[in-house]
Amino acid sequence: QWVMTAFSTRANIHGTNFLRAPYLQMATPHSICVVWRTGSAIEPVVRFGLSPDRLEQEVRGKSIAIATGNTNKNTKLAPSVRRLHSAPNNCWQYEATITGLDPDTLYYYGIFDSENRLTTVDESYHFHTHPVPGTDKAMRFWVVGDSGTGRDAQATNYAAMVDFVKQQNHPLDFYLHVGDMAYLRGRDAEFQTRFFEVYEPTLRNTVCWAALGNHEGTTSRGTNGVGPYFDAYVLPTKAEAGGLASGTEAFYSFEYGRVHFVCLDSHDLDRKPTGAMARWLRADLENVQSDWIVAYFHHPPYTKGTHDSDRERQLVEMRTHIMPILESGGVDLVLTGHSHIYERSMLIDGAYATPTVAENAVLDDRDGDPDGSGAYRKSAGIHPNEGDVQVVAGNGGTVVRRKGTMPVMRKVVVEHGSVIVDIKGDTLTSIMLNKYGEVRDRFSIVKSSTVNLARIATPWQAPAYKPPSGPGKDFPGEPPEDFYEAILRHSDWRYFTGGHPETNWNTLKYKDDDWKSGPAGFGYGYNNVRTILADMRNSYSVVYLRHEFEIEHADYIAELGLMISYDDGFIAYLNGKEVARANVEKGRGKEAKGIKAHNASGRYYYYVLKDFEKYLKDGKNVLAIEGHNVGLDSSDFILDPWLLMED
Repeated sequence: QWVMTAFSTRANIHGTNFLRAPYLQMATPHSICVVWRTGSAIEPVVRFGLSPDRLEQEVRGKSIAIATGNTNKNTKLAPSVRRLHSAPNNCWQYEATITGLDPDTLYYYGIFDSENRLTTVDESYHFHTHPVPGTDKAMRFWVVGDSGTGRDAQATNYAAMVDFVKQQNHPLDFYLHVGDMAYLRGRDAEFQTRFFEVYEPTLRNTVCWAALGNHEGTTSRGTNGVGPYFDAYVLPTKAEAGGLASGTEAFYSFEYGRVHFVCLDSHDLDRKPTGAMARWLRADLENVQSDWIVAYFHHPPYTKGTHDSDRERQLVEMRTHIMPILESGGVDLVLTGHSHIYERSMLIDGAYATPTVAENAVLDDRDGDPDGSGAYRKSAGIHPNEGDVQVVAGNGGTVVRRKGTMPVMRKVVVEHGSVIVDIKGDTLTSIMLNKYGEVRDRFSIVKSSTVNLARIATPWQAPAYKPPSGPGKDFPGEPPEDFYEAILRHSDWRYFTGGHPETNWNTLKYKDDDWKSGPAGFGYGYNNVRTILADMRNSYSVVYLRHEFEIEHADYIAELGLMISYDDGFIAYLNGKEVARANVEKGRGKEAKGIKAHNASGRYYYYVLKDFEKYLKDGKNVLAIEGHNVGLDSSDFILDPWLLMED
C-alpha cells in the first residue's frame, strides 16, 4: 500500500502500457540503453531528440534486443529473441541501444509501438550521455544498499533524497546500488515491486549501476550470468563504458569524467588473488588514467553492524584478498552494503588482519569533515596505498542494528538513510542523509599537490559499544526482516516425554529412533497446539525436542535465531551447546531449578542464539530444546519453535 501512497501519480503517468516502465542502462559518452517491458509483443521504437517535442531520430529493428518470459518450450520464437529467467509468460522485454550520440549532452526520448506513443510527452523522459573520459566534469551520484523491502523506510529514504536534490537544484548524474535491491530472494516479481516501481521516477532518467547482493544471488548466479538480476540490468562486458573488458556482467568498470568506477561480485565468485575477478581487477587498475578511483560491491571488508567482518567468510576474504589489490591500485573510496547500518571509516590502508585492528592502519584519524577537524588529504592523481575511506551504506530500507565497534570506523549511525557523493575537481564530498532529510555525516577527501602520509601507531578510537538490554537470557528481541527459515514453522520434530533422555540427547551423535514425531507446537491448553500432550498434566513437567537441519555455508550466516511460543520456560541447544534460556534459573533437564511462570498468550518471541557461530557447522546440525512447565498440575503448556537465519 505504501508504494501507491508515496508515489500515487505513477499509475496516472503510465496507465496500462507497461509491465515495467522505461528505465536507463549503460550510459557512455556516445550511447545509452533504454529498457522496458510490455504485456504483449509490440513493434518497438524509441524516438529521441534535443527537445521533448522534437524527437527527430529513432531506433528500431536490430538495434533493439527482445526477450520474453514465455516458458512454453513449444512456442516458436525468432532466433534473436531470448527467454527471460522467470518473468511472467505474457512479458516482453525490449532493450534499445541508442548510438551515435554526442558526449555530455541532454536528450529526450519516447517509447512507441510503431506509431502509437506509449509514454506521455513529459520532460522527465530524458537522458544525459557521459562526458568523454578525462573531462574535468563535476558529478553527483546516489548510493543505496539493502533497500528492497517494499516497506516505509525504503519509501521515506527515497523521498528524502528526491527532496534534498530538488531543494539544492542539483540533480543526480547516476545511481549506485550496492546490492540487496530485491528482498527476499531476488525474484523477478520482487525486482518489479521493490525496485523498479519504487524508484521509477528516477530510473526513467538516471542510470543505476548495480552490484549483486546475496539476496539477488539466491536466484541469480554471477558464475553464469543467469537470473532476474542479469535480466534486469545491462552492464558492460566489453569495456563499452571505459576501463578493461571483463567478459561478464558480474564485475565491470566504467568511467565518468576523471573518475574510474569498479564494481565487483563479492557474493558468489572466487575472491582469491588467483581468481578471475582478482586478476581482472589488477589489470583494470593498472590502466587507470583518472584522478579518482571508486570501488563498490556488496559485502563490506569492515563492519560491526548486523554483520561481523571479522567472522563471515565473504567479508574476511574481501578484506584479506581484494582490499590489498584495490589499495595498491590507488582506490580512494569503497562503497558497500550488506550490514544494515551506516559506518564510515577514517583514511585507512593495510588493515587486512583478522580481527581488524586500527593501529598502524590509519593514515588520518580526524573526522574528515571540512567543518570539523578537517578533510582528509591525499596527493593529486592516483598513488598506491595513500589511503581510502570505507562507507557501509546498508541502511537503505531493512531493519538497522549494531553488534559492536569496528576499530577503523570514525562514524556510526544506526538509522535508515542513503549516501550522496559529489566529486568536483580535487574534492570528493560525501554525506549520509537519513530518512528525515537530515545530514547525519559528512566527510571530504581533497587530492592536491603532494601529501606525506604516515601510519598512526595509536589512532583515535570510538568508545566501546554497549548494546541495550537483550536479546539474551530472558530478553527476547525482534527478528530480522530478511530471514530464511532454517527449520520451518510447524515442522515435525522428534520429541520425548515422560522421563529424561541420556545426557547427550542434544547432540548430533544421539540416536532418537525411539522418540515420537509430531508437528510443533507441543502441549495442552492452547488453541495453537498441534501435537497434544494429553497425558502431561499431573504426570511430567519436561518435554524434549530435536530437529536436524542442514547449512551449506555456516560462515555466511550473520544471525541464527529461535522464534518460539513457550509456557513456562525453555533451554535451547545447538549441537549440544546451550544457546538460549528463558525462565529456567539454573540447571537443566531433571536438575533444572527456579522455573518461572510464563503465559504465552498466543505470542511468539525471538531469541538470537548466543555464540552460534562457534557451534554451527557446514552440513548437518541439530537444534534441541527442553521445555519446562512450572508444576505438574499446571493448567496449560506449550512449546512451539522454529529457526530463522539471516545471511
